[in-house]
Amino acid sequence: MDAANQKMKEGNTLGAIKDYTAALDLNAELVDAYYGRGSVYAELLMHDMAVSDFNKAIELDSNLAIAYFNRGVVYNAKGYHTLALKDFNRYVDMRPLDPQGYMARAEYYQQQGMKALANQDFKKVTTLEPVDADGFVSRSEVKLILGDTAGAIDDITKCIEQKPEFTKAYLFRAQLYSNTGQTTHAIDDLDLVILNDPRNVEALVTRGLLYNNNGVLQAAVEDFKRALAINSKLPEIWFELGYNLLELKSYDEAIVAFQNSLMTGIADTELAYYNKGVAEFNSKKRTEACKSMSRAGEMGIEHQVKYCN
Repeated sequence: MDAANQKMKEGNTLGAIKDYTAALDLNAELVDAYYGRGSVYAELLMHDMAVSDFNKAIELDSNLAIAYFNRGVVYNAKGYHTLALKDFNRYVDMRPLDPQGYMARAEYYQQQGMKALANQDFKKVTTLEPVDADGFVSRSEVKLILGDTAGAIDDITKCIEQKPEFTKAYLFRAQLYSNTGQTTHAIDDLDLVILNDPRNVEALVTRGLLYNNNGVLQAAVEDFKRALAINSKLPEIWFELGYNLLELKSYDEAIVAFQNSLMTGIADTELAYYNKGVAEFNSKKRTEACKSMSRAGEMGIEHQVKYCN
């Protein structure tokens, strides 16, 4: 069992299933083995096998609350909504101080369009005192859903105080600060993340967008370039990079960036071609510019009439 649990933590799902099964071959009444294997099956989206194992775990131990919770999640994924709600209700009854039960049930209610019931559960979560740093993250997310941004920032700050190495918390707080116009605080949080993890693409992109929105174009360019050096398959960021370079009159670099945005699959191809064409005109590449404008739809017509005929 210990070996199976360790493999589960390491992400070796097939090895974990093999070990849980071996344990059950030796003892067919190991509750934890059924629950553990069911959890692996659920993670692999093997829903029917997961339900079968959760059923067996509950048959052997009807007080195993977490098995009801996970079975409810699987039932919900399979579309068995009545059964899912029954399991979530059972979990909440068994663990009334655990916010994850209310969270799961609230999300279920949201999916079913039952907003009043969802808000009722979300509000319940805000009354529960978190037992660890992760709990403060969950409560912060709920407060944000309910429109209490200040409360969300307060909770995520408490999370950081308990777990200062928790990167996700800094990223979340940076987003909250950004949404409330506290740009300096947002950048401070992102600086910390990037200092500790220079290859964190999300933090680099987020900070780049903040710089961009505040007109600090050169700093935005540097962050976008760093992010793209790590992950080049970000068409929207290639476009943002190109637009900033265009504003900075670095036309040849802008052309390359817009081309990369097109090659990596940007959704608005006409806008990308238009800006690429503008950069090409400014770089005295008229032939290429006219080709780009011909692909820019209505946006490119004026330039075609004026410069290409």
